Amino acid sequence: MTASILACLRRDYLLASGSRLALAWQVVAVGFAVPTLYYLGRLIHLGAVPALSAPGGDYFTFVVVGVAAATFFSAMMGACAAAVRNEQLGGTIETLLVMPASFPAMALGVSLWAILVAAGQACVYFALASIVFPTHLAHANPVGVLCAAGLTAAAQVPLGMLAAAFVLLFRRPDLLTGTLASVSVLLAGVFYPTSVLPPALRRAAEYLPLTHGLRALRLAAIQGAGPAELTGDLAALLAFAVGLFPVAVLVCRFALHEIRRSGAFSA
Repeated sequence: MTASILACLRRDYLLASGSRLALAWQVVAVGFAVPTLYYLGRLIHLGAVPALSAPGGDYFTFVVVGVAAATFFSAMMGACAAAVRNEQLGGTIETLLVMPASFPAMALGVSLWAILVAAGQACVYFALASIVFPTHLAHANPVGVLCAAGLTAAAQVPLGMLAAAFVLLFRRPDLLTGTLASVSVLLAGVFYPTSVLPPALRRAAEYLPLTHGLRALRLAAIQGAGPAELTGDLAALLAFAVGLFPVAVLVCRFALHEIRRSGAFSA
């Protein structure tokens, strides 16, 4: 299994190394985004927006955590589906599916490079924000941050599997990731606290994993909250992960069975 994952990672690295300009542009894009968020934050004062006082810090710190985390977790969710779609378009999906590896190992292998790139992009967000601009992350609780990030990632895994199954089954671009990412930007508190939303939308936001993930991450990174203080959100993330994973496995098995039965592998 490890050999298959490493083989996929090496292949994707070699492909990416041939287009270094694309990787460089991702860094440049962050370089433009962070100053934009900083100067936007200078227009917003905590006194004028009391809802921002709950997570602590200031708007710039609030929004950098939100944008960096949302970007990473959305990329993580869509990585496998995007890789499967590329294999379909390249006519190599059948070769991939007959590899001597389980579906989870294959999914991790084809997704790992994109996930690592997204993680690097998130690190650039935090590094640039911390070094060049003033942020309020001095009291971050590493254990709390790791717990929140780990469980948010765990909740995204079955969603990514469902997105990949959709691409496999219908041989169409990934619609689930884009739709869920757009809804999350609106409701999950990426750019503003969920407390400013109308009550109906605030209740709907609680059914999104990213809502709980961002809330826990901000409390841990800005206020220094530990796992004991994040129990509610961590429990919700765990429930998403445990509840969705069996469903995702069943849907993936059905998708694999259908394409093998019909022989419709490529787009």
